[in-house]
Amino acid sequence: MLRLIKISWLINSILVIFLVLLSLLTINWHHEMYLLYKAEKQALDNQKIINAINRQLKVEYSELLSGMDIYNKSKEILLMDSPTKIEKMPL
Repeated sequence: MLRLIKISWLINSILVIFLVLLSLLTINWHHEMYLLYKAEKQALDNQKIINAINRQLKVEYSELLSGMDIYNKSKEILLMDSPTKIEKMPL
């Protein structure tokens, strides 16, 4: 009977130690997953910022290539309009 009590006490202590170690490992795993989530979120935010800047640069570059920006500024600031009819200069 004494031997059975010693064995059950030993098994229970091993199970308690195993449960405590498993709990500590679970806490550690959860913390590492949280850090990974934060790093992933920061990387995605940086990627969104980079994509927005890239889109803005593409739009500005296409406006520069098309000449529409220059045309609109000449109409608004300098009040230049395209001629409606061709006038001949007197000689």
